[in-house]
Amino acid sequence: MPSIDQAIERLYDLNVGIVGVGGERHERPHKPLLLLAVLDLLDEGLATPGSIPWCQELRDRFTARFEVVRKHDDQNTPENPFFYLGSEGFWQAEVTTEGSQAAPLARTPLVGEIGKVFARLIDGFDVLLAVPETRWRMREALVSRYFPTHAGVLLAPPASESADSEPSPGLLAEDEPDDGRSPAFRRKIVEIYDHQCAACGLRIRLPEAPDLNFVDAAHLIPFATSRNDHPTNGLALCKNHHWAMDRHLIAPGPDQLWHVAGVLREHRSSGEKELLELQNRRLLMPHEPAFHPHSEALAWRLERLIS
Repeated sequence: MPSIDQAIERLYDLNVGIVGVGGERHERPHKPLLLLAVLDLLDEGLATPGSIPWCQELRDRFTARFEVVRKHDDQNTPENPFFYLGSEGFWQAEVTTEGSQAAPLARTPLVGEIGKVFARLIDGFDVLLAVPETRWRMREALVSRYFPTHAGVLLAPPASESADSEPSPGLLAEDEPDDGRSPAFRRKIVEIYDHQCAACGLRIRLPEAPDLNFVDAAHLIPFATSRNDHPTNGLALCKNHHWAMDRHLIAPGPDQLWHVAGVLREHRSSGEKELLELQNRRLLMPHEPAFHPHSEALAWRLERLIS
């Protein structure tokens, strides 16, 4: 069975697909939205981890969230993630055939098949999501990773719940070691930047130890402030440049150039000289435009650069 950390890593790396061109490039929201709708049904007793019905209640909860986060030409199609979540390894959809026998669902379900199609969580997710506290942590992880700008709406408790029935959104501290969020964010950012520092280009990756690398995942706006684990709020940085950015000695700007604090002096040390050489150097961006750093997050960093 996966640990909560491992489960959240898998949620952070859903195969969601990316669509759009240029500034409209974005991840499809469907899989994380369906999982949020499933969490609703589990919380409300309308489903169990072993029996998640394809039903109007699930469709309604999906649609309510879809209308909040939809972008551009996104289509309200909950049937697609209900079927395609099967590729993630923790979801199995089935259809009841004649004789009440269950068979694997071979296509997206139809509205007319409500009452005949079900899914179940497998691979340890069934055990994890049977626990209310774990469900909340999974919910917060999904929203932080895919929809951080809509957290106020998506993390609101259902109207049927009492105000103190769930932990408050944002309860977890940024450095809480067991929330599963930090390692998941790190793995995703390092992968997006192909293990390369966005400042100096340093890339060390050993074939015999693929998980050993020299770069960190750095938040542009700290998680404790933003509750934002979307890749556009992150950079891959080597240890030195991560340290320097966190202390506001260097900052990436909305112009996609590096800027250096005015307090640094070249003659004092080779370290300061090296940081000064970053001035106006272009920020190394990920190949996928959908994951380019958000301009507002870059501006947040630049505003805090020591003068």
